[in-house]
Amino acid sequence: MINFRFHIVSLTAVLLALGIGLVLGTTFLDDATINGLKSQLDGLEHDLDNAEARNDAQQTQLGAFEDEAEQLDEQLGERLYKGQLDADPVLVIATQGVDQALVDDVVRSLTQADADVIGVWWLTERLTLDEESELSDLSTALELSTDDADRLTGTLAGELADVLFGAVDAPEEAGLADPAQAAPAEPAPLARLREAGFVEYQLPEGVDGDVVRLPESGLRIVVVDGPDATVPVEDILVPMLADLAADAPMPVVATQPTVRTGDDVDDAREPRLVSAIRDDDTLRERISTVDNLETVSGRAATVLATVDAVPGVPTIGRYGTGDGADRRLPPVAGDG
Repeated sequence: MINFRFHIVSLTAVLLALGIGLVLGTTFLDDATINGLKSQLDGLEHDLDNAEARNDAQQTQLGAFEDEAEQLDEQLGERLYKGQLDADPVLVIATQGVDQALVDDVVRSLTQADADVIGVWWLTERLTLDEESELSDLSTALELSTDDADRLTGTLAGELADVLFGAVDAPEEAGLADPAQAAPAEPAPLARLREAGFVEYQLPEGVDGDVVRLPESGLRIVVVDGPDATVPVEDILVPMLADLAADAPMPVVATQPTVRTGDDVDDAREPRLVSAIRDDDTLRERISTVDNLETVSGRAATVLATVDAVPGVPTIGRYGTGDGADRRLPPVAGDG
């Protein structure tokens, strides 16, 4: 990218040229002075050309790095993920506003691991509840008679947690031969929320129908957060996960890209799911987290953490490069 020095050189050259023109227009300069000014201007223009050339070279190098990372990500998944999640059912949950590409990357990586990705729950921007119609519609969908936003979001979080809890039981406890056996119908609370526009489904390519069908047991969950999520994680996602993991560790992986810092970054728009979980003494021990989803290692950590999220006996870890992370990748099973 164009750096600060490039801007300084450019600005200095422009000001010097203006100064020369002004002086020439108002007074007499001898040849030596003019030649000196021209020499300085030529030197500045040379520096500017060099800065532009360096910037072009850096852009080319950055493009090569991005292409290499993309190829590495795809080929790494093809070779190393294969068979890691052999038909294990996985549900992805995200909030509208989160970059679709982040969710697609997670789905692709899980698919490369041979997971049965049953679909994506998208929590929609209607859950901001900043209009009376949204409050009224959510109250109706939850079969309540209140327009209190806090009560509505609290009830919603509990309803979603209840639905998920019924699907994450270990197969052995449910006594099912097939842990991915599909539930016969869409849970009633989800049906009402979907019809009211508070939840949308994204089904895998090639899957018929319009409903994400949860398994009767054995479900693993990946929750994806990202910049510009329309609904704050504290409103629904964190309370939902807290209800889900109230009594024991859960087969859940919460993941997000790296939080950016700097004067030009709006902190309020940065992802907060991972930090909210790690800052909670209970949740950090019951839900796995990954804080660098945008990187190859972050996507690998997400897949491997999902592998470790065995229903009934999940291994919990904190992965990435941010505050509270213990490792970049989950250790080999049994290494601790």
